Amino acid sequence: MSSNDLSASAWDCHIHVWDPDRYPYRPGRVYTPPPALLESFLRDSPVRHVMVVQASVEDGHSGLVATLSHCQKHHCDVVIRGTIAVQEPWVEPDTATLDSLHELGVRSIRIHGFHSGRGDDWNAMYTLLRSLSRSYAVGTLGWTVSAQLPLRTWAALTERLLTDPALANLHLIADHNGCATPAEAGSAEFASFLELLRAKRASVKVSALYRRSPDNIHAMQPIIEAFAQAEPRALLWGSDWPHCDSTPGGRELPPLRGPAEVAEELQLLRSWLTADQWRFMMEENPKTIFA
Repeated sequence: MSSNDLSASAWDCHIHVWDPDRYPYRPGRVYTPPPALLESFLRDSPVRHVMVVQASVEDGHSGLVATLSHCQKHHCDVVIRGTIAVQEPWVEPDTATLDSLHELGVRSIRIHGFHSGRGDDWNAMYTLLRSLSRSYAVGTLGWTVSAQLPLRTWAALTERLLTDPALANLHLIADHNGCATPAEAGSAEFASFLELLRAKRASVKVSALYRRSPDNIHAMQPIIEAFAQAEPRALLWGSDWPHCDSTPGGRELPPLRGPAEVAEELQLLRSWLTADQWRFMMEENPKTIFA
């Protein structure tokens, strides 16, 4: 299966767009990706429902805003949404700014626990989530909160996410498979993460399998099947385009993967999921969450 075989209703819930000539990367970033423009993605992929995610290398969300605005003006056939990153310490923008971002298509706030250096501190993450749950963006506009956190941090947060009434209005999205690796499939931490899915307290982006199992993406099958069995309505798919090396020290590196490898990943996912699970992941769930 290639991306060309996807239905017209399919969503890609995790891509990045970078134009460093117009919107320079932030100082102190841990990697420097090459430019990746929206026009290139739209040329390479037939998907026309897209979530653009602000990456940790970006210096604010001005580039994301420009991408959303450009797409609305020049690509009327594309449904585009955006995810802005939390800048720590987080200060919520004023309501007029948030309303404007919502009109452009922003639907989510992102916590990047790895590159912020705080992903292992579950207590700090808990405090941040409580703050976000009280925000205008979440409480009034209904934005989700996506987070890239270690699996052990998700596990440490599980009890509070399930029981704290202050977090009841928070729709969480775990980026990149909850950062679960094949070796963790039978672990207590993974079982705790599945509890969040069963309780409908979180969704999970099935994306970038190669980042969790670089030598053999087939080994991710038990992880993905466990997600689907726990709660098929929790599944989202993201291509992670343009597939750059985000490891610390990565500088001006080419894409890690090309269309053929993305096609292989899609083919595997389709074989691991039932028809209903696949439809939920590719079409119904993202439409419900982001439309």
